[in-house]
Amino acid sequence: MKNPFSFFYVELTLNRILGLFLIIGIVIFVLSFFSASGKSEDQYQSERPSRIQSVVTLIREFLWGKSSDLNSAVLITTAENPQEIFKRAYRANEKGAYLNAIEEYSNYLKLLPNETSAYYNRGLVYYTLKRYNEAVRDFEKAVEIDPSKTHAFLYKGYTYEMLNDCRQAVEDFEKAIFLGENKSAELYGHKARCENRSKNYEEGLEDALKALNIDKKYTYAFFELAYAQYGLKKYSDSVESYTKVLQLSPKDGVAFHNRGLALVFLNKIPLACKDFQRSWEIGYLDSKKRLDEYCK
Repeated sequence: MKNPFSFFYVELTLNRILGLFLIIGIVIFVLSFFSASGKSEDQYQSERPSRIQSVVTLIREFLWGKSSDLNSAVLITTAENPQEIFKRAYRANEKGAYLNAIEEYSNYLKLLPNETSAYYNRGLVYYTLKRYNEAVRDFEKAVEIDPSKTHAFLYKGYTYEMLNDCRQAVEDFEKAIFLGENKSAELYGHKARCENRSKNYEEGLEDALKALNIDKKYTYAFFELAYAQYGLKKYSDSVESYTKVLQLSPKDGVAFHNRGLALVFLNKIPLACKDFQRSWEIGYLDSKKRLDEYCK
């Protein structure tokens, strides 16, 4: 497909040339009129400056206007296609050239400042770089422009979770679910985590179960399920769930530690001490306190 900007440039150039010929013709006509006039020399001398000045003014205005049009045409023809910038940004992100991707998305947004996808994509790059404050600003802008942008709400929630604002994160997760993102085990797992950190254990347990209904081997969801059960004082259930975590992730020092705490409440101290010891060996430092407290 031919570039439409090229046609616009050619048309302006032709109009300028034709306009110049028109002005030259007018000048010749006016001068010939002066020569043929039967007026006296004095009268001719008194009128000539005003008439010539009018012609000069007309030429100046014409040329100034065409020059402006020509400059506009040059700007249009040299402006880069925004879609090419967007493609470069996307490719840079795929290659791991994250700073370059941010720069290209920023250039794109200078040309199209209300483009939701560019804010969302740049936000993802910031999120990857753990620049969460910048990421959340882009996700906020994306949903401001397009309140139906489901994944922008989803990643806005993830980002607020990383910023330890679980109240806002849960609100964004719920918005994403309302918009149709209700088949994501990851979403429900992270929502469960935020509910648990806010001590909303019933909601945390419910979200963890939803995640496991979608993915029955989702370790993160088993962990949050066990955490919620512990918070609800369902210690036997918590031990069982932490055991499933350890079956899927045998070197999870936190899971060993937490299962040990649940065993303490079940008065199974020797088993608890084994878990604290294993957790300490893996490298979870808090387990040393538990060993000193329960296992002397």
